Formats: sequence, structure tokens, C-alpha cells
Amino acid sequence: MNLDIKTLMRVRQALREAVRGWIYDPNVRLIDFGWPEHGGTVVEDQLAIRVHVAEKIKQGPALEAATQKGITRGQIPGTIGGFPVDVPQGAYRLHGWWDPPVPPPAPPRARRSEPMRGGISVANGRIRGYATLGGMVIDRETGAKMILSNWHVLVGLWHARPGWPIYQPAQGDGGTAADTVATLSRDAMAANLDAAVAELTGARTLINDQFDLAPVKGVDWAEPGMAVIKSGRASGITRGRVAGVEGTARMSYSGVRRLIRNVITIDPRDALSQVSTGGDSGSFWLEEETMNVVGLHFAGSDRPERALAIDMQPILDALKVNIAA
Repeated sequence: MNLDIKTLMRVRQALREAVRGWIYDPNVRLIDFGWPEHGGTVVEDQLAIRVHVAEKIKQGPALEAATQKGITRGQIPGTIGGFPVDVPQGAYRLHGWWDPPVPPPAPPRARRSEPMRGGISVANGRIRGYATLGGMVIDRETGAKMILSNWHVLVGLWHARPGWPIYQPAQGDGGTAADTVATLSRDAMAANLDAAVAELTGARTLINDQFDLAPVKGVDWAEPGMAVIKSGRASGITRGRVAGVEGTARMSYSGVRRLIRNVITIDPRDALSQVSTGGDSGSFWLEEETMNVVGLHFAGSDRPERALAIDMQPILDALKVNIAA
């Protein structure tokens, strides 16, 4: 993005103004800063405040009717804080896969793994479903190796407590109590971050590696235009390009609406590519050139195809862990 410090401060002020004014609009799902879309095509040489809506509503009678029905608060302004406003469409959902009606096929990622690494099946043992083990992190105080994934993967229930079992593979992939590899330690939901860590039991080893990819080299910040790659339980190795940063999303967690901060938006590199799907929650998004992790995958949409991740550095700070590199 290469913004000077004064412009970056203006961007963040404009984002705060946009969030205050529009994040609780019933039709708004995410507010970030990045590339605008014109006629369905991303314009890579422009930047805008982006207010993502579940449904695009035309101005005029349709917008007036939707406003009266409480579907939206009304027309989103054309500029906010001196920046142009773009209104892309996207109805995002969390990318765990709970209560699958039919047991999924068992690819290598869904099986019991020894050693364990990023990109394989994992979940809270009391939740029937599956998601993705992001990778190995190191506790800043004790030096212990820990599993990092999402809150909705390792915690998932508001009454969950430290010590609950973590299965690999997850219950939705056939895991049982015999597959307990870690116990829930702590989470970052209080910091508006969908992330958690689990302490290893010693039953199996965990290494710094991403399934079918490579070890993580370090940590970095995402920027619009950055080429990224991930290894996920459901969609495997996929590639994308960062389109938006510094976002705030409104998501539902076990019936409770929460704001998630520091959201990164990732688009496919071409129209026919998939970037993520249900079951990929917890995956690490890495800058492809350096293999530095930039984000933790947690949500996305199919129409349009788009992935949502959370900046990694705020997660590490909130959970008091470091990337194992």
C-alpha cells in the first residue's frame, strides 16, 4: 500500500467514522480499506473505504422501502473522511464446518497426523464438525509449543472453559477422546479477535510446517496487492491476493453478534479460482514470496468468492505467543 504516515492516520480516522456510522446497519457486513470495484472488476490503482453489504439496493423507491422495513439505515455516503466509498457485495459466514449431514471423505488432511502441522483437521472435542489447525506458536512466558486456530474452532461455545479437549482429527472427521492432543488454554475474543490457543498434552508432536506447503518463516502485515497462499483442511492449497485491510466485520458466534477487528479481505487471483470454503477456518494465510504468516483465516463467501482473515500480529500480542519460525 505504501501509504505515508499522515495518509495512514487519515485512513484510520475515516475507517473509525465509517464503522461508527454504518457497521450496525442491518445490511452491512464488513468495513475495510482497499481496492474498489467498478462493474464487477477490481481497480488496483485506486483505494477507497469499502462498505460491504449483504444486498445491493438501488437508490430510489427500492432503497426507501428497504429503509422503512429496517433492512438498511439508508443510502451510504459517496465519501467518508475525504476518501471515496465503494459498496461491494458479500454475505460472509464463518468457515468452520459443524454438523455435516453426511460424513465427508477422508483426505490425508482429515486423518490422524503424526507429527501434526498446519493445514490438518482439528476442533474442540465437544463440537461435532471440523476445521483447520493453523500452526505452531510459542508461549512467550513458558516457551511451550501451542496450537493456534480460531475461537470458533478451539472454543466454539460460550460456556467453554480452559482444559476442554482438542481433537486431531476433529470429531467431524471421526476423532474421539483417544485423539485428544491438546487442551484449551485461552482466547482473544475479548479483544475482538476470533483466535485461541491450546496447550499440547504430549500425546503427539507438533512441528512448524504447513501441509503440502512449507514451514512458516516469520510474521508480517498484509497490504493490498500482496500475493498470499494457505493450506486448509477443506480446500487444500489455495492462492489469493489481498484486496482490503484494517477491516471491521460483524459476525454471529453461537447466536451472539460480535465485532471482529483487524480483518483482511482476500480475493481470488482469477475469476475461476477458489480461495476458501467451510472447514478452512484456522488456516494461516502466508505471503507467498517470503512464507511469512500475515493472517488467520476465519470466514468467507462463495458469491462472490472471497476470504476473510485477521491480521496475525494483533492475535499474537493478545494471546501472548510468538510464531514458531
